[in-house]
Amino acid sequence: MKKMILILFMLFGCDQNNTVDTNKNIYEDDISDITFLYDSFFTTNYDLSFNSSSQIDLIKFKTDNNQEVYMDNHFDLGLNGQGYLAITNDGEELYLQSRKTSLLFKYSTIGQQAFYSLDNIDYNWQPSGITYLSETDSLMVLYRSSEDNSQFKARRLSKDFLFNDYEISFMYDFISHDIDKGIYAIENKNLNFYILGVDTSSIDILITTNQFFEVITLDTIPNSNVVGLCIKNDQLFLSYRDKRIQKWKDLIDLE
Repeated sequence: MKKMILILFMLFGCDQNNTVDTNKNIYEDDISDITFLYDSFFTTNYDLSFNSSSQIDLIKFKTDNNQEVYMDNHFDLGLNGQGYLAITNDGEELYLQSRKTSLLFKYSTIGQQAFYSLDNIDYNWQPSGITYLSETDSLMVLYRSSEDNSQFKARRLSKDFLFNDYEISFMYDFISHDIDKGIYAIENKNLNFYILGVDTSSIDILITTNQFFEVITLDTIPNSNVVGLCIKNDQLFLSYRDKRIQKWKDLIDLE
């Protein structure tokens, strides 16, 4: 019962009244991870206001004729207290993973919540990203051990978050041991994984791996405030805290 109360509090915040601050301004917030669906980029704001009520929106970005990315629309998700949200899609719907609460969400592209759930993994595993696997029409969720920060685990979940039919563990000793850094976003294409993280020198890196999470290449992202990644037409795009979304490299250059 206590666990459910905590989840509901983090989802919706406390009740509105005259003594709490319910102000919301997503345009002052950073953005988080990105995904590309229906010719648009989707992301969420990274709310740090500590204000009550719903504080998180789904934000839609479009590309103009000059290939410049601009904010096109936003939709209230009815969420609070989720911290950084990783995001992916299956070609129709959006799937989100909260780094702070470990909750998993399914949403439409206009912010309608289908359901939310918790993976049945032990609490010592920190959420570290979510991606869609087209080969199996399922989700891959990534976790890092809070007891050994070099240890990671990837789990394949059904799209209703209820069924885990595959799990693989691996070690990355080059990843930062800072609990607020580590690995935080992942993307998949053609049996390769593209992973964003921070190394032991506090440098942002892009890790390219095979399907077994064996490292193929490590790319440094210098002097950046990168927060997310996605694939569009065999090109890897990165999102940045200041609401920029830009092409990084063609996938062929990362393999």
